[in-house]
Amino acid sequence: MDLRGMHVLITGASKGIGRATAVACAKEGCAVAIVYKRDLRAAREVFAECGRFSDGNIIVRADIAREAEVRRMLREVKKSFPRIDILVNNAGIFDEGDAPTNLAAFENTCRNNFMSHVMVTKYILPLMKKGKIVNVSSIHGRLGQGRPTAIAYSAFKAAIESYTKNLAKALAPRILVNAIAPGAVRTPMWGKLSAKEERDIAAGHLIGRMIEPEEIAKGIVFLLKNDAMCGEVLTIDGGAGLAGRG
Repeated sequence: MDLRGMHVLITGASKGIGRATAVACAKEGCAVAIVYKRDLRAAREVFAECGRFSDGNIIVRADIAREAEVRRMLREVKKSFPRIDILVNNAGIFDEGDAPTNLAAFENTCRNNFMSHVMVTKYILPLMKKGKIVNVSSIHGRLGQGRPTAIAYSAFKAAIESYTKNLAKALAPRILVNAIAPGAVRTPMWGKLSAKEERDIAAGHLIGRMIEPEEIAKGIVFLLKNDAMCGEVLTIDGGAGLAGRG
Protein backbone atom coordinates (compact mmCIF):
# COMPACT_ATOMS: atom_id res chain seq x y z
CA MET A 1 0.00 0.00 0.00
CA ASP A 2 1.45 3.32 -1.09
CA LEU A 3 0.67 5.80 1.69
CA ARG A 4 1.13 8.96 -0.39
CA GLY A 5 -2.05 11.03 -0.36
CA MET A 6 -3.67 8.91 2.34
CA HIS A 7 -5.79 10.59 5.03
CA VAL A 8 -4.78 9.37 8.48
CA LEU A 9 -6.41 9.93 11.87
CA ILE A 10 -4.29 9.26 14.96
CA THR A 11 -5.62 9.53 18.51
CA GLY A 12 -3.29 10.60 21.28
CA ALA A 13 -1.09 12.17 18.61
CA SER A 14 0.43 15.01 20.62
CA LYS A 15 2.94 12.87 22.53
CA GLY A 16 4.85 9.60 22.61
CA ILE A 17 3.94 6.86 20.17
CA GLY A 18 1.13 8.94 18.65
CA ARG A 19 3.43 11.86 17.94
CA ALA A 20 6.11 9.63 16.40
CA THR A 21 3.47 7.90 14.27
CA ALA A 22 2.03 11.20 13.04
CA VAL A 23 5.47 12.34 11.89
CA ALA A 24 6.24 8.94 10.34
CA CYS A 25 2.98 9.04 8.36
CA ALA A 26 3.66 12.60 7.24
CA LYS A 27 7.06 11.47 5.97
CA GLU A 28 5.20 8.89 3.87
CA GLY A 29 3.18 11.70 2.29
CA CYS A 30 -0.01 11.34 4.34
CA ALA A 31 -2.33 14.11 5.49
CA VAL A 32 -2.62 13.58 9.25
CA ALA A 33 -5.45 14.42 11.66
CA ILE A 34 -3.63 15.02 14.95
CA VAL A 35 -6.15 14.26 17.70
CA TYR A 36 -5.21 15.49 21.17
CA LYS A 37 -7.00 15.78 24.50
CA ARG A 38 -5.42 18.66 26.46
CA ASP A 39 -1.98 19.80 25.32
CA LEU A 40 -2.59 22.18 22.41
CA ARG A 41 1.00 23.40 22.48
CA ALA A 42 2.32 19.87 21.97
CA ALA A 43 -0.25 19.24 19.22
CA ARG A 44 0.89 22.40 17.44
CA GLU A 45 4.49 21.22 17.64
CA VAL A 46 3.50 17.93 16.00
CA PHE A 47 1.53 19.83 13.38
CA ALA A 48 4.57 21.97 12.57
CA GLU A 49 6.83 18.94 12.32
CA CYS A 50 4.37 17.07 10.10
CA GLY A 51 4.11 20.17 7.93
CA ARG A 52 7.75 19.76 6.95
CA PHE A 53 6.83 16.58 5.10
CA SER A 54 3.17 16.73 4.00
CA ASP A 55 0.27 19.07 3.38
CA GLY A 56 -3.34 19.05 4.57
CA ASN A 57 -2.60 18.14 8.20
CA ILE A 58 -5.12 19.22 10.84
CA ILE A 59 -5.39 19.42 14.63
CA VAL A 60 -8.55 18.24 16.40
CA ARG A 61 -9.23 18.33 20.14
CA ALA A 62 -11.33 15.55 21.66
CA ASP A 63 -11.69 13.54 24.83
CA ILE A 64 -12.32 10.26 23.03
CA ALA A 65 -13.56 8.58 26.20
CA ARG A 66 -16.75 10.64 25.73
CA GLU A 67 -19.04 9.62 22.89
CA ALA A 68 -20.36 13.16 22.32
CA GLU A 69 -16.80 14.39 21.81
CA VAL A 70 -16.05 11.56 19.39
CA ARG A 71 -19.06 12.63 17.33
CA ARG A 72 -17.89 16.25 17.44
CA MET A 73 -14.38 15.16 16.43
CA LEU A 74 -15.84 13.41 13.41
CA ARG A 75 -17.73 16.55 12.37
CA GLU A 76 -14.52 18.57 12.58
CA VAL A 77 -12.51 16.02 10.59
CA LYS A 78 -15.14 15.89 7.84
CA LYS A 79 -14.67 19.62 7.23
CA SER A 80 -11.12 18.96 6.00
CA PHE A 81 -10.89 15.28 5.06
CA PRO A 82 -13.10 13.80 2.31
CA ARG A 83 -12.44 10.34 3.71
CA ILE A 84 -10.31 8.42 6.20
CA ASP A 85 -7.94 5.83 4.76
CA ILE A 86 -6.09 4.95 7.97
CA LEU A 87 -7.08 4.96 11.64
CA VAL A 88 -4.52 4.52 14.40
CA ASN A 89 -6.20 4.00 17.77
CA ASN A 90 -3.32 5.01 20.03
CA ALA A 91 -4.65 7.13 22.90
CA GLY A 92 -4.67 5.59 26.35
CA ILE A 93 -3.94 6.12 30.02
CA PHE A 94 -2.46 4.39 33.03
CA ASP A 95 -4.57 4.82 36.16
CA GLU A 96 -2.25 5.21 39.16
CA GLY A 97 -4.90 3.58 41.34
CA ASP A 98 -4.83 0.38 39.28
CA ALA A 99 -5.31 -2.55 41.66
CA PRO A 100 -7.30 -5.80 41.79
CA THR A 101 -10.09 -4.33 43.95
CA ASN A 102 -10.26 -0.76 42.62
CA LEU A 103 -13.45 -0.75 40.57
CA ALA A 104 -13.08 2.94 39.70
CA ALA A 105 -9.69 2.24 38.12
CA PHE A 106 -11.21 -0.58 36.05
CA GLU A 107 -14.05 1.67 34.86
CA ASN A 108 -11.67 4.54 34.06
CA THR A 109 -9.24 2.28 32.22
CA CYS A 110 -12.00 0.55 30.30
CA ARG A 111 -13.42 3.88 29.15
CA ASN A 112 -10.09 5.36 28.10
CA ASN A 113 -8.18 2.32 26.84
CA PHE A 114 -10.88 0.12 25.33
CA MET A 115 -14.24 1.79 24.77
CA SER A 116 -12.48 4.83 23.30
CA HIS A 117 -11.05 2.57 20.56
CA VAL A 118 -14.48 1.05 19.94
CA MET A 119 -16.24 4.43 19.78
CA VAL A 120 -13.68 6.09 17.52
CA THR A 121 -13.76 3.11 15.17
CA LYS A 122 -17.57 3.12 15.09
CA TYR A 123 -17.77 6.77 14.06
CA ILE A 124 -14.82 6.71 11.65
CA LEU A 125 -15.91 3.62 9.71
CA PRO A 126 -18.55 5.48 7.64
CA LEU A 127 -15.69 7.62 6.29
CA MET A 128 -13.61 4.56 5.34
CA LYS A 129 -14.37 2.90 2.03
CA LYS A 130 -11.19 0.85 2.32
CA GLY A 131 -7.98 1.13 4.26
CA LYS A 132 -6.21 0.10 7.44
CA ILE A 133 -6.81 0.23 11.18
CA VAL A 134 -4.03 -0.25 13.72
CA ASN A 135 -4.81 -0.55 17.43
CA VAL A 136 -2.03 0.07 19.95
CA SER A 137 -1.98 -2.74 22.49
CA SER A 138 0.82 -3.77 24.88
CA ILE A 139 2.71 -6.87 25.90
CA HIS A 140 0.84 -6.44 29.19
CA GLY A 141 -2.18 -7.79 27.32
CA ARG A 142 -0.52 -11.13 26.58
CA LEU A 143 -1.39 -14.30 28.47
CA GLY A 144 0.83 -14.58 31.54
CA GLN A 145 2.21 -11.07 31.26
CA GLY A 146 1.32 -7.86 33.03
CA ARG A 147 1.32 -7.46 36.80
CA PRO A 148 -1.23 -7.09 39.64
CA THR A 149 -0.45 -3.37 39.94
CA ALA A 150 -1.44 -2.96 36.28
CA ILE A 151 -4.32 -5.43 36.31
CA ALA A 152 -6.93 -3.16 34.69
CA TYR A 153 -4.41 -1.90 32.15
CA SER A 154 -3.43 -5.47 31.25
CA ALA A 155 -7.04 -6.68 31.08
CA PHE A 156 -8.14 -4.03 28.62
CA LYS A 157 -5.03 -4.36 26.47
CA ALA A 158 -5.96 -8.04 26.21
CA ALA A 159 -9.46 -6.93 25.23
CA ILE A 160 -7.95 -4.74 22.50
CA GLU A 161 -6.20 -7.74 20.99
CA SER A 162 -9.40 -9.82 20.94
CA TYR A 163 -11.30 -6.84 19.54
CA THR A 164 -8.66 -6.43 16.83
CA LYS A 165 -8.92 -10.02 15.66
CA ASN A 166 -12.71 -10.07 15.56
CA LEU A 167 -12.93 -6.66 13.94
CA ALA A 168 -10.51 -7.94 11.29
CA LYS A 169 -12.92 -10.80 10.55
CA ALA A 170 -15.79 -8.34 10.22
CA LEU A 171 -14.09 -5.80 7.94
CA ALA A 172 -11.70 -7.76 5.70
CA PRO A 173 -10.87 -7.54 2.86
CA ARG A 174 -12.13 -3.96 2.50
CA ILE A 175 -10.41 -2.75 5.68
CA LEU A 176 -7.47 -4.62 7.21
CA VAL A 177 -7.20 -4.44 10.99
CA ASN A 178 -4.06 -5.19 13.00
CA ALA A 179 -2.51 -4.22 16.32
CA ILE A 180 0.92 -3.54 17.71
CA ALA A 181 2.12 -4.63 21.16
CA PRO A 182 5.03 -2.57 22.48
CA GLY A 183 7.19 -3.23 25.50
CA ALA A 184 8.34 -0.35 27.69
CA VAL A 185 8.52 2.71 25.45
CA ARG A 186 10.10 5.98 26.52
CA THR A 187 6.94 8.11 26.59
CA PRO A 188 5.52 10.81 28.91
CA MET A 189 3.21 8.17 30.44
CA TRP A 190 6.16 7.06 32.61
CA GLY A 191 6.57 10.53 34.09
CA LYS A 192 10.07 11.72 34.97
CA LEU A 193 12.21 8.65 35.56
CA SER A 194 15.38 8.65 37.63
CA ALA A 195 18.47 7.04 36.12
CA LYS A 196 17.98 4.04 38.42
CA GLU A 197 14.30 3.67 37.48
CA GLU A 198 15.17 3.72 33.80
CA ARG A 199 17.93 1.13 34.32
CA ASP A 200 15.48 -1.11 36.19
CA ILE A 201 12.96 -0.89 33.35
CA ALA A 202 15.66 -1.44 30.72
CA ALA A 203 16.84 -4.54 32.57
CA GLY A 204 13.55 -6.21 31.62
CA HIS A 205 14.43 -5.97 27.92
CA LEU A 206 16.98 -8.20 26.25
CA ILE A 207 18.10 -5.19 24.22
CA GLY A 208 19.16 -3.57 27.50
CA ARG A 209 17.28 -0.29 27.05
CA MET A 210 13.83 1.21 26.75
CA ILE A 211 12.21 1.34 23.31
CA GLU A 212 11.98 4.67 21.49
CA PRO A 213 8.57 5.87 20.20
CA GLU A 214 10.00 6.13 16.68
CA GLU A 215 10.74 2.39 16.72
CA ILE A 216 7.08 1.64 17.40
CA ALA A 217 6.02 4.15 14.74
CA LYS A 218 8.13 2.27 12.19
CA GLY A 219 6.26 -0.90 13.13
CA ILE A 220 2.92 0.84 12.64
CA VAL A 221 3.99 2.11 9.21
CA PHE A 222 5.03 -1.44 8.34
CA LEU A 223 1.52 -2.66 9.20
CA LEU A 224 -0.02 0.14 7.15
CA LYS A 225 2.06 -0.65 4.07
CA ASN A 226 1.65 -4.43 4.23
CA ASP A 227 -1.46 -5.72 2.44
CA ALA A 228 -1.05 -9.32 3.60
CA MET A 229 -1.35 -8.79 7.36
CA CYS A 230 -4.85 -9.10 8.79
CA GLY A 231 -5.84 -9.69 12.41
CA GLU A 232 -2.22 -9.83 13.53
CA VAL A 233 -0.57 -8.37 16.63
CA LEU A 234 2.97 -7.22 15.90
CA THR A 235 5.18 -7.43 18.98
CA ILE A 236 7.99 -4.91 19.44
CA ASP A 237 9.04 -5.46 23.02
CA GLY A 238 12.84 -5.44 22.98
CA GLY A 239 12.83 -9.08 24.04
CA ALA A 240 10.84 -8.45 27.24
CA GLY A 241 8.55 -11.41 26.54
CA LEU A 242 11.53 -13.75 26.17
CA ALA A 243 12.99 -12.36 29.36
CA GLY A 244 9.78 -13.18 31.20
CA ARG A 245 9.00 -9.54 31.95
CA GLY A 246 5.64 -7.93 31.26
